Amino acid sequence: MSDRRRSTLQAVRFWVLARPVFRAVDYHASYAAAARARRRPGVWGDSAGWIEELNGRRRALQREMSALSVTHGAACAECRGGCCTEDRFRDSLVDRVLQDPAQPNPAPRSLRSKTRETHADYAPLRTPDATRTAPSDYCPNCTPQGCTLEPGDRPIQCLAYHCRASIAPLSAQECEAGIHALRGLMRVMVETAALPKRAARAR
Repeated sequence: MSDRRRSTLQAVRFWVLARPVFRAVDYHASYAAAARARRRPGVWGDSAGWIEELNGRRRALQREMSALSVTHGAACAECRGGCCTEDRFRDSLVDRVLQDPAQPNPAPRSLRSKTRETHADYAPLRTPDATRTAPSDYCPNCTPQGCTLEPGDRPIQCLAYHCRASIAPLSAQECEAGIHALRGLMRVMVETAALPKRAARAR
């Protein structure tokens, strides 16, 4: 931590953005975009230029998040990627559309659905290295040394979703940088959800 100590308020602001606010935006972006896209088949192909721009912003912001502190990766490794192995969403529509627009199934994947592909079946979320090295009781991309995916290749929630353990060691500057990057990532998610409407207006 730097000489400039963060305040409790800064930590709380970061936590609120990284947990309940991010969850709400993620839920809205995934399901609003999926509903709009169903009414406009082919919309993601029609939005290729916008998707490329949004994905560039996403990757840059995720690199900013990864540079905050080593504490995030260490906290995830310590709890074995517990947030990602719970009965909740592992990836979102925004991850799928931005990272791989041509893939056939953009809908967010839930561990509650037994008919959806597994973590290992969706290539962007599991690398050959992860297949070989991830312990069975960890998130498939998490090892005792941290995540096997590059920051720009991870699902958004893997870097945006912070717990108290990962926030506690952060400096004031890191908290403010995290808040800035989180806001940017949420803007990317909302703009991705709006692409079907944007594409319709452009026709």
